[in-house]
Amino acid sequence: MTEVGSGIGSSSVATGHGWRQCLYCQGRIFKLPNDFIKHIRDCHCAKEGGSFVCRYGYNGVCSSLPLEGVSDQDYEDHVLKHHAFTMLSKGSSGVISKSQARSREEKWGVFSSTQNVPSVLNDPRKGMTRDFFTKTWGESFVEVREIPAHVALPQVTTKHVESYVRRLRKRQKLLARLATLQAGKAQEAAEESSLEPNPRVTDQLSQEGVPAIFLSSGFSLKDPDTFYSVFSHVTSAGVSLKNAKILQEKLFHYLEIVEVDMSRQIARKSSAFFDTMTYLNAQMEQLRLNHAAVSTLRRGISTLHQEAVVEPLKILALPRRRDNITATCKKLEVMSAVREVQATIQVMLARQEFTAALDLISTTQDLLHTELSTIRSLKHLSSELSEHEKLIDKMVSADFIKYITEDLNRPLDDTQTLLEEDHLIAVVFGVLRLQKFDFLDNFREEIYTAIKATVKQAVVEAVSKVEIDQESASVADQARVLSIGAWLSLLSVVTSWLNIVIARVKGIIEVMVQTVEAGAGRTKPVTEGVQTASLVTLTDGEAVLGEVACGRVLSGLREILCSTCDYAHDRCAKLLHARSREHGLDKMTANEFLTLSRIIEDFVADTENVCGRKSTSFRMGLQGQATRFVLRFHEEREARYKLNMSSERWRAVHAPPDLQRLLDHISATDTLVTPPAVQSDTEYKEASTNCNKSTSSTAISTITINSMTTTTVSNGITEPNSSTGSSGNNSDVNGSGSSGGGGGVVVGNVEYVVVGVCVVVVRLIVEYSECASTLRLAAQQLLTRLTDLLRRFNSDTCRLLIEAGAVALGLKTITTRNLALAWRSLQLLLTLLPRLNTHFSTLLRPAIVAKNIEQVTREYQEHCEAIEAKIVGVMSDTLERQLATWEARSPVPSPVFTGILKAVTKLHEAVSGVLPRQQKYQLFEKITAVLKEKLKVHLVRLNVSSVGPQSWVVTSELTFYFNHLEGLGLNGLVSQEEFTTGLWPPR
Repeated sequence: MTEVGSGIGSSSVATGHGWRQCLYCQGRIFKLPNDFIKHIRDCHCAKEGGSFVCRYGYNGVCSSLPLEGVSDQDYEDHVLKHHAFTMLSKGSSGVISKSQARSREEKWGVFSSTQNVPSVLNDPRKGMTRDFFTKTWGESFVEVREIPAHVALPQVTTKHVESYVRRLRKRQKLLARLATLQAGKAQEAAEESSLEPNPRVTDQLSQEGVPAIFLSSGFSLKDPDTFYSVFSHVTSAGVSLKNAKILQEKLFHYLEIVEVDMSRQIARKSSAFFDTMTYLNAQMEQLRLNHAAVSTLRRGISTLHQEAVVEPLKILALPRRRDNITATCKKLEVMSAVREVQATIQVMLARQEFTAALDLISTTQDLLHTELSTIRSLKHLSSELSEHEKLIDKMVSADFIKYITEDLNRPLDDTQTLLEEDHLIAVVFGVLRLQKFDFLDNFREEIYTAIKATVKQAVVEAVSKVEIDQESASVADQARVLSIGAWLSLLSVVTSWLNIVIARVKGIIEVMVQTVEAGAGRTKPVTEGVQTASLVTLTDGEAVLGEVACGRVLSGLREILCSTCDYAHDRCAKLLHARSREHGLDKMTANEFLTLSRIIEDFVADTENVCGRKSTSFRMGLQGQATRFVLRFHEEREARYKLNMSSERWRAVHAPPDLQRLLDHISATDTLVTPPAVQSDTEYKEASTNCNKSTSSTAISTITINSMTTTTVSNGITEPNSSTGSSGNNSDVNGSGSSGGGGGVVVGNVEYVVVGVCVVVVRLIVEYSECASTLRLAAQQLLTRLTDLLRRFNSDTCRLLIEAGAVALGLKTITTRNLALAWRSLQLLLTLLPRLNTHFSTLLRPAIVAKNIEQVTREYQEHCEAIEAKIVGVMSDTLERQLATWEARSPVPSPVFTGILKAVTKLHEAVSGVLPRQQKYQLFEKITAVLKEKLKVHLVRLNVSSVGPQSWVVTSELTFYFNHLEGLGLNGLVSQEEFTTGLWPPR
C-alpha cells in the first residue's frame, strides 16, 4: 500500500514499513508498531473537544486527514491505515527533506492533482475532495488519474478469484433463503404479541374520554382561561342551567372513568399492597431494636470519653504547667541578670574591656526585644543601654586618638616598637565591634600631625644657633639660612627621624592588621596579645567583622601606610623646594649634590621597603636640580678632557698604581665602581674636587732636566719624554716615536700600553657611572653625556692622528707608534663598554642603553680598523717607493730590499711593547701580503719569470727578507714557499 503524495515515489521498490522511523523527527527509530503509534499520538496529534486531528505531515498537516476531527477509535484506525503500515521506498532515508516537503505543499496546479488512499480504494476514477472546486462542483471537476500497477505486487485478474466467487454465490443463495425464513417467523411473532395486552401500557391509567386539560400538570381553576374552559356554561351573559346540567353529567362520566381505572389498578395491585404493609411492620420492629442499641452505645461512649479522654488530658496538662512555671522562673532569672547589666558594664569599662561591654549591651538589647519585650518594668532599660553604647563609642575614639598621639610623639631615641600593645588591641577590637570605620581618618590625621611635628623639631634644633624671625618665617624658610653642609645634615636628620616615625606607624598597622584578621576569623593571630584578645572576644565563635568590612579596613590600613610615606616625602620636598628658591642649590659642589641625591635615594628606598610603593614627590623635587647638576658636572669633566687632549703628545705613559687597582676592581667585580683604595687617593680626590676651579689649577707644570723632560698633568699621570736627540728619528714617518716604553695596565691578563688622555677617559667613565648610580634620576642624561664624550674622544683621535690634525697642535710628525698607542687606547676602552652597558642597564631600560653602547662600540671598532689600515697603508707607500727603483740583479741583498728591511725593522721597534704578540703578527701578515702584491706587479714590469737567472736573484732577496723576519722574532708568519706560490707571472 502506498501513500500518494507522502514524499516517497510510488514506483520505488518497498523495503520496509513506515512505523520503523518518524519522517519528521530526526533520529527517531522504533522497534515496534505500538511505539510508533504512541509517538504519533503524543507528538503529532491535536485534541479539539472530543475529536482528534492528525498532524503527521509537513507543517503539521496530514495529507489523508487534513482538517476533519474524528473519534478515538477512528483516529487509531487512520494511523494504522495511512501511517504505520505504509511502505518506505528503497534508498529513502526516512526523512523528508525541506525541498521535497516544500514541493509537495506547493499551490495546486494542473500537474499536481493527487488522490488519497481512501479515494483510490473507493473509486480510483474519482478525485479527492480537497479544495473549493470539488466541494462546489463535485468530484467530477478533478481529472481522473490512472493508478499504475505496483511493481512489488503480482498482477491479479478475475481468473484468480473465479472459484472464490462461485463459492460466495452459493453461500449468498443459502443465506438469502435463511433470511427469508427468519423474516417470516419474526412477522408471525409480532402479530401474536400485538393481540396480548402490554403490561407496560396496562400499568397506566386509561386516558380515553378524559380531556387533556384535566391531565395537565399546570391544571388550576384559579387561572381564568382554565376556569372558563372547564365551566363552559359560565359566560359573560350569565349562567346557563341547561349547559350546567350537561357539564355536570360529563364530569360525573369522567369521574366514573377514573374510578373504574383506579378500581382496576387496586384490584391488580392489592397483593403487593398487603405485602408492603407486612414488611412495614417488620421494619418498624427492627427500627425500635436499633434505636435501643444506639442509645446503649452512646451511653458507653460518653462513659469512655469521661474516663479515657477527659481525665488523661488533665494529666497531660500537668507537664505543660510545669514547663510554664520553669519558663517563668528562667525569665525571672534573666530579669535579675538584666538588672545587674549596668553595674557589670561599669566594671568592664574600668578594665578597658570595650568589646566585652559592647557584646553585653548587644545581648541585653536582644533579650529586651525578644524574651523580655512584654515586661513593662524594663521598658526604659533599652534607651539606657543605647546611651551606654554611645558613651563607649566616644571613649574608644578618645582612647584610640590618645594612644596614637602618645606612641608617635614619644622620644625618638626610644627603641620600643609599640607602647602598651594590649591597650591598642583592646581599643581596636572595640572600634571594630562598633562598626565605626571613621577611626582610619583620625589615624591618618594623627600621623600627619606627628610628621609635621618631627620635621619642625628637627628644623628648630638645627637653626637654634641662628638668629631668625621665627614668627614670620615658615619651617622650610627657616632652614634656608643654614649653610649647604648644615642643610644637608638637617635633611639627613629629618629623613632618619621620619624613618623612625614611619617604622612606628608600620608597627601599629601590623598589630591592627592582625587584630582585624583575627576579628574576621581569617587567620590565627601571631602576636600573643592579639591571640589572647581574640580568644576573649570570639568566645561564641562569631566573627566581629564580615568579609566585606574586613577587606575594606585592611585596604584602608594599607592606604594609610602608603599615604604616610607620601606625606613624609611631601614635607621633605617642601624643604628642598624652599632651599632651591633663588638658586640656593646652584652653589653645591659635586660631592655635596651627590650626598643630597644619596640622601633622597636612600629615603625613597627605605619608604619603598616599608609600603611597597615608590613615592615620587621628594625625588621629583630633585629632577630640575639634577638637570642643572648634570650640565655642570659634564662641563667640568669636558673641560678636564679638553685640557688633557690639547696637551696630549701621543706617547706611552706610566699608568699610576691607582688606575691598575681600579681596573683590577672592575675586572673582579664586573662593576664600574671605584675601590676604597683608589677612592682615598689624595691626588685623584683633589683633582676630581678642584676640577670646577680655574684652568690654572689644572695647567701643566713642566720641569726640564737636561736630556729628560717630565710632564706632570693634573690627572696624576707621569709621562716620560724622549731626549731631544731622538728628534731625528721622529722626523721619519716610519721610525719609532720614542726609545723608551711606558708601563701599561693589565686587564684580563692582557697588557694595554695607552696614552695619558685614555687614562683620563677611563676615570671619567667610572665617575659618570658612579654618579648615575647615586643620581638615578639623571641616569639617562649622564649616559647621553658620557656617550657623547666617548664619541668625541674617538673623533678627536681620528682627527688628530689619521687626519694629521696633531701636527697643527705642535706634534712634529705622526709616527706608527703614535697610531699603535691610539689603537691600544681604543681597545682598552672597548673592554670597558660591555661593563658600561651592564651598569646602565640596571638603571635604565636595557634596549635604550644597548642602542647607545652598540653605536659607540661600532664606531670604535671601525676606528681601530682604520688605524690598522693606516699603518698598513704607510708601509704600502714605503714598499712602493722602494720597489719602484728595484732591478732584479746582483748584489743580493740589493739596496732596495735593504731599505725595505730597515722600514720593517723600524715598524717592529715602534709597535713592540705596544701591540700584543698576536696583534703584531696579524699586522705583519698583512704587510707581507702587501709586499707580495707589489712584488708581483714589479716582476711583470721587469719581465721576470720563474725560470732564469733573475728568478734566482728574486729568490735570494726573499730568502734574505724572511731570514730577517725570523731575526725580529716574527717566526711562522708565512713560509717562503707559500709566499712564492702565485708570485711568478705566467710565461
